[in-house]
Amino acid sequence: MTLSRKKSETNSLPQAEGTKKRPFLFRLLTQTALLTNFGVIAVFLLADSARVVSPETFLLPSYLGLAFPLIALLNFCFLAWWIIRRKWYLLFSLLSFLLCKGSIKETFPLHFSDGEPTQEGIKVLTYNVHLFDFYKKKNQNSVLGYIRNSGADIVCIQEYGFSKKKDFLKESEIAESLSDTYPYCHTDIGEVSSARTFGVATYSKYPIIARKKINYESKHNSSILTEISVNGKKINVINCHLESNKITENDKELIKQLSAKRDNETAKTTAEQLSKKLGPSYRLRAKQAEAVAEIIAGCNDPIILCGDFNDVPISYAYNTIKGEKLISAFAQNGRGYGYTFSDKMFPFRIDHILYSEEMESCEYKIDTVTHSDHYPVSCRLLLK
Repeated sequence: MTLSRKKSETNSLPQAEGTKKRPFLFRLLTQTALLTNFGVIAVFLLADSARVVSPETFLLPSYLGLAFPLIALLNFCFLAWWIIRRKWYLLFSLLSFLLCKGSIKETFPLHFSDGEPTQEGIKVLTYNVHLFDFYKKKNQNSVLGYIRNSGADIVCIQEYGFSKKKDFLKESEIAESLSDTYPYCHTDIGEVSSARTFGVATYSKYPIIARKKINYESKHNSSILTEISVNGKKINVINCHLESNKITENDKELIKQLSAKRDNETAKTTAEQLSKKLGPSYRLRAKQAEAVAEIIAGCNDPIILCGDFNDVPISYAYNTIKGEKLISAFAQNGRGYGYTFSDKMFPFRIDHILYSEEMESCEYKIDTVTHSDHYPVSCRLLLK
């Protein structure tokens, strides 16, 4: 009897120790997850602040703004984890999403229908044409063909350019190709070299009544204001091309090497190289956006603003231009993530259509054709 009782006590000992160990490990896992969640929330809120913090004041939020979708996804994973675990800690992630609901709407709008197609209103197209596929000849130029067949009433082109060399696209050929469809045009063209040009152009089926260049600091980029008469109603069309990040093929190669090696030396070299490009570009875009915002503030008529901002919606440049006066066509009619830069290494939405409250948008589309390194973006705007 005594031997049996001792054996029973001995057998129960490991079970008691296991029972003690298991809650401790679970508590450690929970505490680690909670601390990590707090870190992700802090980074999430800092990324969201990129909308209002000028890169001239503090640059880090601008960098984090680029990664906002990934940070939001990570934060959502923690939210799902706490829901599965049935922990009240889910309130922390949930609160952070509520605080950043404006950025979430701009980045991941949910619309399950494009609405009924209509031929009413103004169809607008914005398109960074990548120098018309680097000045490809008129009879081979798919960009020109796309614009002609787009059905758009107003077309805003960035990286508009032609070559002065014999065997490349000429200014007269662009005019000849588009003038039948778009009899009215406003261009701002600068010389990159003695052989080629670089600029922006706005084409319209409606009469242009005034043209103005928006002055800001830039070597090659520019923005223009075109006043257009649409059935007797004056519309201000702003075509923006803000400063590029100037990421070269060599820079992309560094990023590829970092993905392959993942060592400290490669990471340091890549970070230093990219910061030399991104930092000055962010600061310059901030000043350019402020110049555009000043023009917007002085407009009393309806506004359509299109362009390649070279920046994502969670950025100081984008939100300075959008302000309280303009509405995002993507936020109103787009769905999902929606990127417009076709380079797979940098899938960002940097091409935008904004409009003032006198209008409403429908039929928003990012067309994934590969005539350029950007996708063309279009929507239809109806005057209320």
